Amino acid sequence: MKTKPAVVLIWWWLGLGLGPALTAAAANSPLADRAEAVIVPGKGLPAAILGAPIPSYRVLAEAGSGLAVIPMQIEERDAQGIILVTQGPHPDRVDGRFDAADELVFMARDAGSRPATTAVPGCAKTTLLTLTDLKTGAAGYVVLAQCANPPPLSPRDYVRLETAPYTAVTDRYRFGWHERQSFSYDYISINGGPDTLDRLRVRATVGKWGIYYTFNEDHFHYTLRGYNDGPVRVSWKADNYWSLARLGKLDVPQYVFFYPEAVYLQNQLDLTMNPALVGLDFFIEIGHDLNVDPARGYRVCANVAPQCLPLDHPIPDGSLKEFTERNLVWGGVAGPEGAEIIRIIVDPRLHLMTKGLFTFDRNFSSPPEFIPGAMPRMSFYLVDWKGVKAEKYDLNFYHFFLNQYSLPEFERHERLVTNPLAVSAQ
Repeated sequence: MKTKPAVVLIWWWLGLGLGPALTAAAANSPLADRAEAVIVPGKGLPAAILGAPIPSYRVLAEAGSGLAVIPMQIEERDAQGIILVTQGPHPDRVDGRFDAADELVFMARDAGSRPATTAVPGCAKTTLLTLTDLKTGAAGYVVLAQCANPPPLSPRDYVRLETAPYTAVTDRYRFGWHERQSFSYDYISINGGPDTLDRLRVRATVGKWGIYYTFNEDHFHYTLRGYNDGPVRVSWKADNYWSLARLGKLDVPQYVFFYPEAVYLQNQLDLTMNPALVGLDFFIEIGHDLNVDPARGYRVCANVAPQCLPLDHPIPDGSLKEFTERNLVWGGVAGPEGAEIIRIIVDPRLHLMTKGLFTFDRNFSSPPEFIPGAMPRMSFYLVDWKGVKAEKYDLNFYHFFLNQYSLPEFERHERLVTNPLAVSAQ
């Protein structure tokens, strides 16, 4: 667990007037209802403010009686745009300076109203960033400062990473590894509730003329490269691949970003070996076997059933017709502790059909699971790969964590995808 005793002590000294006066963060941000972190590439900032050591930068926002330091972090990326990690088993080499390829990260809800001045004691270079909701017109402002004598960092820490076992922890969720680190994750808890995930489903099926073979989690090879543990997000980097026997392998490097109310999984499919291009049928399934007690009021919710469907009544054939075999954009489970909604984002070049699959297997009769708790099964099922060229593609997912499910609350998170904030610098 991270602690910042020195930072907290310095902050206390400043409050006694032993340093430059910076006020506490504002409670009423113009963007208080935005759930996302703002990510600003270095190339989107004035060149004059770049190039300095990363520890010399601060982000500040108007707090009612002056500027206050807010949580922020700067992470480096390589020439290909891949995140560079500084902790873990295989850390990357970084230069420690904020360059055009790198990115600044802070929470939208920490933005303030337009400040009367962008001057910051000890900071010769500043730039004003404007964050605009293009649908509502709401705007928030922050000041990025590069400082010879930077004020203390904010003591607020939105996300932390536990390492035994690896688990990302926020006020809203715990997400990571509960048993073994063999694939992307195996543990999800919402608002202190029980682990709702029995098994992550990762399936690739290949075959022809009724003869098919499914490569599942046991064929999935996972190697953690490293991570960055900052106050706004934890960034995670892993090298993964599916072993497809004589067909070779399907590389799926993964980058995961843990935010206060959401987890973003960026998966890069290397389809330079696409079985469908040699005449084989090819399907991919990505989903969850959930471990939930229907008697506690759990429901499944999706774009095809936004009102949600309860699980506490018999389902004769083990499926929900309102949900299964229809185009699935988002879906999840809501219960007494809150809700987890998964939003798929398919690379537009893929042109795939994404079907929803839902079964409620009370007898655990769907191999290869045979694991108590493997109900319900809820998956994104991606079909029609024949037109997909042998290239690299993104197949990404958001996991939104809601205190309580409602369609308006889901839509508040959905704005991360459908209505991202516009950012401008001056």
